[in-house]
Amino acid sequence: MQRVHYCDDAGWQTTPTAKHALRPWLQERGSLTARLKRHYADFSVQLVREAWCKPHVDERQLLQLAMGTQAWVREVWLMGDGQPRVFAHSVIARKDLRGAWYGLRKMGRLPLGAALFANPTVERGVLHFRKLSPAHPLYKTVSKHLPLLPRQPLWARRSLFCLQRHHLLVTEVFLPGSATQADSV
Repeated sequence: MQRVHYCDDAGWQTTPTAKHALRPWLQERGSLTARLKRHYADFSVQLVREAWCKPHVDERQLLQLAMGTQAWVREVWLMGDGQPRVFAHSVIARKDLRGAWYGLRKMGRLPLGAALFANPTVERGVLHFRKLSPAHPLYKTVSKHLPLLPRQPLWARRSLFCLQRHHLLVTEVFLPGSATQADSV
């Protein structure tokens, strides 16, 4: 994967700062989808949105997009035992949505992780971590769909995936209870 240089993008770090039950999940370099499937007999993907949207400021900077540029955004719940466990938010620039990535526009309820990790030519960049505060746009999106969400920080991780020099940014937000439910895996 070509080297992507992160600018100071509002708090994303290369290591999670504290020791907590989610740390092994956050640092998982393999497929989070596969790990969730191993843990939850009843795993599914619930589509929230697939649409052309303006990416968040830090995403736009990371993907080197001009202000006002739209990108393909896909948001899903990764469900375990009928409960949302992870909110996944993927962003791909129009210029990168071609070739092998073109099929991402029609993923629907299929898990993106399965497609990414099934292709040996897809390379994953460095994982970055952040505790999202209620003011963060992704936190606001999660709380809009889960109105009873406790007002506590949520851990998230993100990384760039590269296929033939075309980039896809995937961010996964871990919901409260994910660690206690998932720590035995």
